[in-house]
Parts: sequence; structure tokens; C-alpha cells
Amino acid sequence: MTDRDTSGPAPADEGRPGGLPGGRPEGQPERRPGRGPGRGPERGSERRIDIAGDAGGPVVAGDHNVVIDAQHGSTVTLLMEGRRPRPVRRDRVALLPRRQHAPLGRDTDLARLATAVRDGGPVQLWGAPGVGKSTLLRHAARTLTPERDGVLFLDAARREPEDLAQDLFEACYETRGYAPSSPELRRLMTGVRVTVYVDNADFSPEGLRTLMDAAPDATFVVAGRDRSLLGDGTALRLDGIGRAPALDLLARELGRPVGAGAEGSTAGDLWETSSGRPLLLLRAAALTRLEPAGTGALPRPAEVGDLLPLLLGRLDDEPLRVLRLLTTLDDADLDVGHIEALGGARDTDVLCGRLVDLGLAEQTQRGYRAVADVVPALRERDPEPFSIEVLCEHFATWIARPATTAAQVEQHARALEVVAELAERDGRPELAVRIVRAASPALARSLRFGVWGRLLDLGLP
Repeated sequence: MTDRDTSGPAPADEGRPGGLPGGRPEGQPERRPGRGPGRGPERGSERRIDIAGDAGGPVVAGDHNVVIDAQHGSTVTLLMEGRRPRPVRRDRVALLPRRQHAPLGRDTDLARLATAVRDGGPVQLWGAPGVGKSTLLRHAARTLTPERDGVLFLDAARREPEDLAQDLFEACYETRGYAPSSPELRRLMTGVRVTVYVDNADFSPEGLRTLMDAAPDATFVVAGRDRSLLGDGTALRLDGIGRAPALDLLARELGRPVGAGAEGSTAGDLWETSSGRPLLLLRAAALTRLEPAGTGALPRPAEVGDLLPLLLGRLDDEPLRVLRLLTTLDDADLDVGHIEALGGARDTDVLCGRLVDLGLAEQTQRGYRAVADVVPALRERDPEPFSIEVLCEHFATWIARPATTAAQVEQHARALEVVAELAERDGRPELAVRIVRAASPALARSLRFGVWGRLLDLGLP
């Protein structure tokens, strides 16, 4: 499906797959990771849209609004000004993270964060993995006073800034099938005063600025591994918790007080060896709980570096199978329905909750994923990945179901991307192409052009 408009600028430039922009010779596709259709530079007065495959619904994108409606013959129509969608501003936004335990030992950090947010931000929490950034950020999103127009929590793990900006727009406006251009988005979001919490925002300074520019009057609070907030704003480094809250955390996870004498001394040494990182303390308590009743003792400080292999060695076949699935998908989220269908586990929610309690998985807004350092640890123990053929067949069949929505496909876009990468690496490019062709129309309709472009970049070669 192709449309050209030579009378004036159209809303989107070259997509993929299709025409070769910039006069490049046939057979030399340009690879531009992270650049989705509709995000490229203007090329004079001519813009081109190429979409291969099927699309099941209308898509509106850009300044002059191209409508792609494959339900009626795969046509493209340029909408004039008076026919554009008219998004309606919501009175108030309240999209909060799930409830969780209040973080222990973070009163001072929360107070510093609250002061920085009151000053208008932006604010960045940064620190080592497992130090508790996500826990503090989620707690702040639920407890700190938001801006007058509400509060919004987003998870940015492996997502493009432009796609998060579309999330922001759709949270603040009643709209359907409309992705405004960058200037139009800034115009619509100007005056919208919301507090936006973004977890796993491991962007470059430029990527972070792209996201924040999409909502000029919003207050952004982001969390990531490295400091990337430069210039205006406040960057707060998060370190481990103190000794007293560390012992409280161990007691909470053990379900009993930490004993005096030898156990208390071991607990103090664990706190020091782990640098007070809550994730390591949680795993130490989990390993103790897995010991036979009445014999559980806290691991020795020298075993802190071996907590993961020790925990993995205590798992039964069923949780190991689910964890193998999650680690095969690397850092991707997977909802309970897919885990149940692929992992064959009973009481999947309970099992995944157990993996979270052991510090091996984390629950996200979209499902569950393996904790980052578990991925290489399990691969070292069990290098054989989950069956690529099974994964491709499952996801391609699921996408093809009439009940599967574009939003659901977009929520699993990272998993689809990983599956396509694994298929190509395994010498099965036809499986990668199958996944890309199946997912592409739904990702286009989701208007998350960043991840759509990434997936097309995988399938194009």
C-alpha cells in the first residue's frame, strides 16, 4: 500500500518495508534501530508511506493526518484540517503502580525526593541494580502529592521515548487512533500539569530530553541505572539501606525476628557485605526459608556472591521451567496467560509470586519478567533456551486471533522482538519473518511507531 502527495507535506515519511529512501540502490536496506515509521526527516515536498502485510483498522498519524484503513481495500487518505480527530482533554489523570510494601529505611531519601518534586523537577533516581530504585519510585508515585492534573506511572524498560510520549498523550486525552506530530503533541500537552513517574528510564540525555519535551509543563521523576539527567533538575543517587532497616527487612522476609547472638552477628555481616542492597538481603532470607523446617540459618557473608546459584539449585522442575521461559525472553514482560500456556504451570500466579519472593523475578505493570542478573546465571546453569519453534508458533497463533487487540500485541512487543532475534540467531530467519509479519499491522495500529520500526528493522534484511 503506497501513497504519495507531491502537493505539500504529508504526515509521515518512509516506512518499512517498501521504497528505498534517499536514492539508495535496490538491495541495500538502511537499518536505523529505534526509528519507527513516521519519525524520519522531511524530504522536501514528497513523503512516502509503504506498508506491507495486513492492517485491521484505521491509523491516523502526523500533521495532515494520513488514515490507513485496511478494512476497506487498503487505501490511504489525506485528511484536511477540519476532519482531523479532536482529542478531548481528561479532567484528571490517575494511573498508579500496583501496591507494594513500603520501602524500609528510605525516609530520608523519600524526603529528598519530595523536596525535589515540589521544586518542579525534573528528578532522577539512579543507582546500582537491586538497590531499591523501583520500590522507592513506586512508593513515591502512590504517596507524594501530585500536580493539579494528576499522576501517571510508566515503565520504560526497552521502550522508545516517542512511544512513551504517546502513552502520555493517550493518558491525558480521550482519543482513538491518533498520533500527533511532535509539534502538535507539545501544543496539546502545554498546560497539562501532571506528575509523571518513569521507571527503568535508562535513556541517553537526548532520549530523556525527547520524552520530557513532549509534555513541557509536566513534572518528571525518572529512575535508571546511570545518571543521565544533565543541566536543570535534581539527580539523586540511591545507595543501600542502613543496618537497622536491613535487619528489619530480613525479619520481615523470614517471618520472624532475627535472633540475637550468632544470627544477629551474621545478619550484620550480610548487611555489610551486600552494601545494604535490598535485593541481596531478600535473596539471603529466601535461601534461609528454603531450608528444611527448623534447620534454616542465614547464609554466611562469603556466600553473598553465590546466592543465585544456591537459590536456583533449590527450585523444583515447575518453577525452573517457568524461569527458563522468562530468561529465554531476556528482559521482556510476559503476562500470566502466556506463562501458563507456554510453561505448563498450575497456579501460575502463585508460582510467579513465589519467584518474586525469591528475588528471581519481578512483577511489572504488564506481567512478570526475570530479574536482570538471573538471566546469565540460569543460562550458565542451563544453556539450552526455551524452544524457539514453540515460542514462534504460540505468538503467531495468538496474534492472529480476532480477540487479540493491538494494545495487547504492543504490550508484548519486546517479547516478540526477542523471539525474532533468537530465531535469526538460531538460523531460522523464516520464523523471525513470520513473527514480524504477524505483529507489524497490530503495532502500526497501536501507534507505537518506535517499537514498530525496531521490529521491522529485524524483519527487513
